[in-house]
Amino acid sequence: MRYDAIIIGAGPGGYAAAIRLGQKGKKVVLVEKDKIGGECLNYGCIPSKAIIELASSIDYLKRMKGVQMDLKMDMAQWQEWKWGMINRLTGGVETLCKSYSVEIARGEAMIVDSTHVAVNGKTFEAENLVIATGSSPVKFDSFQGVLYNREMLDLKSIPETLVVIGGGYIGIELGTAMAKLGSKVTVVEMMPAILPGVDPDLVKPVERKIRELGITVFTGTKVKSVTKGEKYSIVLENGNTMSADIVMLTVGRKPNISGFGLEKLGLAMDGNFIRTDKRKRTSIPNVYAIGDVSGQPMLAHKAYYDADIASDNICGIDSEVEYLAMPYVIYSDPEIAYTGSKSTGETYFPVAANGRALSMNASIGGYRIYHDEKGNVKGAGLVAPHASEMISEISLAVESGLNAMDIGLTIHPHPTVSEGVKESAEAAYGKPLHFKPAH
Repeated sequence: MRYDAIIIGAGPGGYAAAIRLGQKGKKVVLVEKDKIGGECLNYGCIPSKAIIELASSIDYLKRMKGVQMDLKMDMAQWQEWKWGMINRLTGGVETLCKSYSVEIARGEAMIVDSTHVAVNGKTFEAENLVIATGSSPVKFDSFQGVLYNREMLDLKSIPETLVVIGGGYIGIELGTAMAKLGSKVTVVEMMPAILPGVDPDLVKPVERKIRELGITVFTGTKVKSVTKGEKYSIVLENGNTMSADIVMLTVGRKPNISGFGLEKLGLAMDGNFIRTDKRKRTSIPNVYAIGDVSGQPMLAHKAYYDADIASDNICGIDSEVEYLAMPYVIYSDPEIAYTGSKSTGETYFPVAANGRALSMNASIGGYRIYHDEKGNVKGAGLVAPHASEMISEISLAVESGLNAMDIGLTIHPHPTVSEGVKESAEAAYGKPLHFKPAH
């Protein structure tokens, strides 16, 4: 039987491409060696937000005046709940794929050529091949027994002490969550500041909250070795040593490009990423690459978007990627979300002037909107409660060519943290209601 497309990898990019092609009536086989939903749904995005939400709820009650509680955590029982939730989610995705007549082949994929893929001894043939194999954590063999995101998110108990090697978004997110759950956390980052690559103005409120939580941060510091005994022993390059119950290594991710016969295709590469054009086609026209394996940014919603573009082109619809307003979110405390780019103008509205935020006992952070001299919105940087839920409004504004006044004149419900977006937009023309700009 000949298919319209074979998709290798059932993470966000792969299953989204399968569904989109199925919606267009194409015959698809989706190959997955582990679990539907891939890294994101099973071992990353979803479970990490579950533990972050748990930790934030506990921290909120701990810090609220007038609340007294004797908290007891049964992490093993919580893990049962977590996996039940994930299985419902991934089961729903699988059911949805099947509802569009997507055939799911479980097992290791092995590329034969650009139109044939073997799985468990059976060879599938298709007009198009979509590579959606995702990424994996960067690992150092010399660091003994360290944990990565998968193992951290499956812990059955909260460690008394935790050392996080790497102060990027995963390290800060999970390190913060563990500190709220009772761990004594130390973060070691080799760059001069945590969250490297993020605007320092957006990072400052997070650094403040990290200090409040008692997290120790070493920046500009490299780890020389990690050995595992009864406890972990961590030696820094400056000669200092530490011990910890758990060590988590989170120093980046790398695309999955080996183990499934990719080299047989001889595709053009950009370093370790598969090179694609704006239609997500590789150097072989009927072979597509989407998501993490096709380049930065390594984000699930970028993989969803890539899947839309690739499936359109497979169906003869001429679509091209345009990452004009790609939103980035860090689930720190407070959350950081940014999109678009900086411009000649920048507004500011403090979280401390937002009534809904104060009712949540949150006062750290601010809303920034970037605009040109005409007031046209070019991007934003939000550091606020639920920033992740508000950034899409700015992405839409950038994509649609809206002016700051378009946002400012849009009625936002009260009381909400999204009113901060409105008032930051109003600041572009000097009219925020609940805050008087300094100039």
